[in-house]
Amino acid sequence: MTISMVGDHRHHREERHRVTTLGTTAAPDIAVTPTLDSTTRKGPSMAKPTRVKANAREQGLELPSCWKDVNDALAAGIDRLILFGPPGTGKTYAGLTLGDVEGGAYRLICNEDMTAADVTGHFMPTANGTWKWLDGSVLKAWQGDGLRGGRIVADEIDRASGDVLSLLLNMFDNRESASWQHPDSGKVFRPLRGFSAIMTTNIENMRDLPVALRDRFPIAIRIDRPHPGALAQLSPYLRAPAAAAVDADKERRFSVRSFMAFDQLVKQGLSVERAAGLVFGKFATDILDALLIDKVSATPAKAS
Repeated sequence: MTISMVGDHRHHREERHRVTTLGTTAAPDIAVTPTLDSTTRKGPSMAKPTRVKANAREQGLELPSCWKDVNDALAAGIDRLILFGPPGTGKTYAGLTLGDVEGGAYRLICNEDMTAADVTGHFMPTANGTWKWLDGSVLKAWQGDGLRGGRIVADEIDRASGDVLSLLLNMFDNRESASWQHPDSGKVFRPLRGFSAIMTTNIENMRDLPVALRDRFPIAIRIDRPHPGALAQLSPYLRAPAAAAVDADKERRFSVRSFMAFDQLVKQGLSVERAAGLVFGKFATDILDALLIDKVSATPAKAS
């Protein structure tokens, strides 16, 4: 875990997030000789708007030190935060659920094909031939629930194009400086009190980020362990191997999402060999061996 003060100076998807607790599943019998096939992953589902507060302590989950740092920063009122480190550790999950999300939480997945319309909004034609304005992700987060600003979680913001990054830098500035003027009405928008922004990135070195971007986010925390809330969505027999796989060397590193896909395939009736081959490819045998070892070590020894 690393916490640092950062002061050295065509496709977009936005979603409101809902967390559901999956039922527990007993570990299936683990065999060997998996069938290898192309990797597959199931993307996150779109959920209806809802307000979520995740409290690992209330769920009896032990927080790794990096996540304690996140909780402490949010509890202290830090409203600009960078979460960086290996993929699949629950950075987005945490950004959408931890701390004060009373005003709602919105997700912005950044890439080089993004435009300003993804950030602030755009006009859309209606069935009766008129045009209707649709707010973009950040503008929605600025306005929150109308009383308090919401939260924007910007995934992989370092991949945004230069023009979009310039716009985001303005919109992620402090409340006194940030503003945006509607192109049609001329109305000037500013973030409501309570607006917060969490940036997630898979880069390992903060110096790879533009200085202006680092300046907007005073604290950066390296997330090197999956969030217990994300692990809790896995069947119990997968949690320890999933936590270990996140911290493996890059070639053998697998995210919690990979184990969620494996879990889903097994629950849908695929054999563990077939599911492992689909998700983990050439490392399927290693993963199955790890599951077998974990299962054996968790089995109480019989009294002699």
